[in-house]
Amino acid sequence: MTEQSATATDELWELVYTSFRFPFLHAALRAGLFTLLKERPGSTLDKITDELGLEERAGHVLLLGCCAFGLVRKEGDGYHNTAATDLAAGDPDAFMPVIIRYTHEMLYRPMGWLYESLVDNENLGLHRELLAGSSATTLYERLAEDENLEKVFTAMMEHQSRSVVEDLINAVDFSSYHHVLDVGGGTGTNAIGFAQRWPHLRATILELPNVAKMADDLIAEAGLSERVRAVGADVMRDEFPTSHDCVVFSRFLEIWSPEQVRALFAKTYRALEPGGHLVIVACAQDDDETGPAHAAFMSAYVQTVASPEGRIYTPRDLEQWYTEAGFEPMDRQYPGRFDVILRARKPAAG
Repeated sequence: MTEQSATATDELWELVYTSFRFPFLHAALRAGLFTLLKERPGSTLDKITDELGLEERAGHVLLLGCCAFGLVRKEGDGYHNTAATDLAAGDPDAFMPVIIRYTHEMLYRPMGWLYESLVDNENLGLHRELLAGSSATTLYERLAEDENLEKVFTAMMEHQSRSVVEDLINAVDFSSYHHVLDVGGGTGTNAIGFAQRWPHLRATILELPNVAKMADDLIAEAGLSERVRAVGADVMRDEFPTSHDCVVFSRFLEIWSPEQVRALFAKTYRALEPGGHLVIVACAQDDDETGPAHAAFMSAYVQTVASPEGRIYTPRDLEQWYTEAGFEPMDRQYPGRFDVILRARKPAAG
């Protein structure tokens, strides 16, 4: 075997081993290893197995895997977290522990059906894993009947929504707008954030009727019912309400086909006042369609679990489609780790 061939073989083995890395990460998190090592760095195997309630054999397996995959490091007889796994220690409701639990509960097994989902062009990860043995026909029906899944999913969505709205508020100045329409705005995280940051601003959320009811309850809890409201609608069938000078799509377009996204942009153009703005927050792949990794992750999730028609688009795709609808491009921003923010305007009258 040549040196080049040996290197390639080693690289391929690394790819094979990758499938074991996440289970060790999740097992260590669930066992409490990272929290233990943050509180008592340098703990020995005997102390770790005793504290975690593991037999010596199981402790060897856990620590061997965590060391081999770079999750912990060993110095002498003592074990330590890495800087990365320190982030998973402590509060189980913090962002990274929530994401790890969500990935284990809702993504890891469904991703095993990626090949079949590609060949059949269906969400087979959803149907073969998350809906297996259930009378539910959709992900949201399944969540409603499984308290644990619903809790894991809701915690992830709350963290994600807070992160997205923080990036959006910091990147886009909404002070010149008077009335924002948030299409597919969920339970109101964006709209509440807008109203709290800009006291003059009014916002309307367009959502499914049951989600709109939940949003109104949270809006009332925030004391913002005079300026923020949710309207139940079918966004693909119903025309959008008018008298808005800004329409927002935040992490919403990914679940729709190109034809449906075009229809949403055309509907937005009809609803907006002349001179009004379109604001898009999207998980997007690079224009050259080679990355980033998070876009690939989300693309596989959409294909196997989330949507029978959606996909992860490039910013260039979205810019082309809103231009076709009549909008003029304004800018493109990358404010955080995962998303792109695109802005466009409807030409002023005359």
